[in-house]
Amino acid sequence: MEYTKKQIKYNWEKDIIDFAYKLQYPFDENDKSHLAKSLSAIPEESSDKRNPLTSYSEATNYNATIGQEHDDYQYSYEEGYFKAFKLIIAGSGNDSESFLMPALFLARHYIELSLKDEITNVSIATGSKFSIGNKESHYLTELSNSFKKLLEENGLNVLQEKFFDIIESIDKLSPKSDEFRYTTDISGKYNLPIDFTDDKESPSVINLIVLGQYLNYIYLHLYSLYFILEDNEESVLADTIFENPYVKGLLYGVAHSNISNVLNKSSENQISKKIKNCISSVISNNNLKIDSSDIKVDKSDGSYQVLLNDSVLFMIFENNKSWWLKTQPLLDE
Repeated sequence: MEYTKKQIKYNWEKDIIDFAYKLQYPFDENDKSHLAKSLSAIPEESSDKRNPLTSYSEATNYNATIGQEHDDYQYSYEEGYFKAFKLIIAGSGNDSESFLMPALFLARHYIELSLKDEITNVSIATGSKFSIGNKESHYLTELSNSFKKLLEENGLNVLQEKFFDIIESIDKLSPKSDEFRYTTDISGKYNLPIDFTDDKESPSVINLIVLGQYLNYIYLHLYSLYFILEDNEESVLADTIFENPYVKGLLYGVAHSNISNVLNKSSENQISKKIKNCISSVISNNNLKIDSSDIKVDKSDGSYQVLLNDSVLFMIFENNKSWWLKTQPLLDE
């Protein structure tokens, strides 16, 4: 069938109207509630110059605060991706092929964020050292191996091999993290096979129910650790300087900075100043609510103590031309 450009434009404008019924999803077509009506609508024209996207909604539960008002960053990111994953799995029964893409991405991203956060929490609580200048890994198996090693070195591991096997199985489905986010990789190669086949007996599938159970298992173990370390008034980090998310952000920023190269090229009497400059840059670049003038760097027993208002945040020290960062341990043996 041949089309003219005029026909394309006509059909396009007509279909925009005809397909409006699809916006009713996930509500039943007979659902006439205010919420169903609001979430099935498109934006209305308005003379109001304010941005409606950042204006308050009449449905107060749908006003999502930008930034951190009550919960910390770790909770908001992890809980958000986990709950979004659960909602996707619950609604996937009527279109599992399209729901697979966001479901696997959210599952993978939740695990990556949670492992990184708990590695940081455990390291702070135990006073384990951070290697300064390491690039962040996106490989789940690599992260889970680091997590396991950290727990075992500090006598804290209660995890069964099942925990690590589940993470490895999800990592194998998406080892580069992008396979279920983008159609093609950076070289233009399709991430997933395009396979037209008549073999309907044994297609390659991912069981979304099992995927949901897998993530439940991971969530149960990681959230319970997060609760012990940071999430409540009796947690390990409560009433310490690291209860402040900006302080944790400063530690994280320094640990992932390039200051190691700078310090290796500096004379001994320059190092304290170079560390202070790095910290000021991390604070500025990340809009951390910390006054750089409140930061002090003191040399002590071969290491450099970083203090905030006379409270020790962490120590920076050199070992075999590599620079490391560690906190004072918060746990008793």
